[in-house]
Amino acid sequence: MRTTLIIPDPVFKRAKAAARQRGKNFSKFVSDAITVELENLAGGGPGNAATYRVTPISMGQPRVDLSDRDALLRVMDGE
Repeated sequence: MRTTLIIPDPVFKRAKAAARQRGKNFSKFVSDAITVELENLAGGGPGNAATYRVTPISMGQPRVDLSDRDALLRVMDGE
């Protein structure tokens, strides 16, 4: 479908450059941008991703002082 849009010059120039960088023509770039915005409005955007709860688990006391590089290397080498 064809339509006419009124786009401020600075926005048009940025969008045209962004389309060129992505190897798209301007119409495809604008269509994709509108699609992304509509998905965001419908709740399908990146801001509405599923959240996960992380439960911390105690791993006990450290076996070595992590600030002591030599001791850390000995433990990592299995000594």
